[in-house]
Amino acid sequence: MAVLFYFFSQDTLHRYFITPGRVIESVHIPITQSAIEKLNADVYASMRLYDLAVNRAPRLRGLKPDPPPKPVLTLQKALENAAAILMPRAFDERFQHLIVVPAFSIGAFPFQLLQPYSDGSMLIDKCSITIAPSLMDLVAVRKRIIQKIGSGSLYRMPVEISYTLENPLFIANPKYPSDGQYVYPDLPGAEKEVAASLPFAKNYKILKGAEAVKDSVIRYIRGCDLAYFATHGMSAQENPLDNNFLVLSGQDPYLTSRNIVQLRDSTGRGVQNFPDMVILSACQTGLGRSMESGITAGLSRSFLIAGANQVIMSLWSVDDEATAYLMSRFIYHLRQPHEFSPAEPLRLAELDTRAKWKDPHKWASFSVQGVIY
Repeated sequence: MAVLFYFFSQDTLHRYFITPGRVIESVHIPITQSAIEKLNADVYASMRLYDLAVNRAPRLRGLKPDPPPKPVLTLQKALENAAAILMPRAFDERFQHLIVVPAFSIGAFPFQLLQPYSDGSMLIDKCSITIAPSLMDLVAVRKRIIQKIGSGSLYRMPVEISYTLENPLFIANPKYPSDGQYVYPDLPGAEKEVAASLPFAKNYKILKGAEAVKDSVIRYIRGCDLAYFATHGMSAQENPLDNNFLVLSGQDPYLTSRNIVQLRDSTGRGVQNFPDMVILSACQTGLGRSMESGITAGLSRSFLIAGANQVIMSLWSVDDEATAYLMSRFIYHLRQPHEFSPAEPLRLAELDTRAKWKDPHKWASFSVQGVIY
């Protein structure tokens, strides 16, 4: 296992590749923030994600959306450009798990598509990946897990972990507000996505349509072991605590980052019985305001602060059938014992999905944020 840490300062991206007790590589790359952001944009455009999402992404009410950007690079060229900036030269088959501590939009980059191996394999073929929002989060959540399990180190747990889904909460395709600033397209595929995961749950609570109001979500999330949101999500650079939110139903339909963080108890240990894992299957949930230190203030980090150990976040959402299959395979693998869980179960689920659909936009859309067991 290794840590890939990025730090941005004065138009320089500092990239550190670290294993326990050793800095393998330290590289300082002259680059602007906009050029870093462009690494994502070029890959997304080359997969035509903006075109595919145009009819399902939220849009400002009364305004015609701008035409999606056209790709200027092939996917292969966009990935090669990104790999030259993001991947250490010393990375090879020895490393079975990679923890990424990002800067700016690097946390929303689909690392699994990169090809760092001499045989041309993708990263997903041989290595699982976890995104840690910051070094502080990495240490804090790891300590929380060690206290719960009673063993391990800051780098790795010496155990295999499986999830049983004793009492999950599912939120699927709420009745979206019709009078807000944004128009939220209906997501009928969200219900199919959740339905594909229900057979793996012992007892569960599902809130969909008009039932998915904020008060009910907050009430039921306090006692579940997994919370699964299949709905719209929004992120914003300004005032992220109030402008990052998941869209629910009712008169107050926005579950904001502030609402989520406030679920944390006064001792700082998180809500009693707060879910270990949260799945955010919604557009933009992996994005958020980025600081030069790499700390993101997106929805996913809000759940980590509140008490979750991992957040499975969608980087994009454009194909209902493939997403439903991917998440059902993830839940299946999650119930088996694995090291590097839940990153390894997600890697296996994405490989399963790639076997059915070759297009990367159908299988590479999720990543793990938080800390593995």
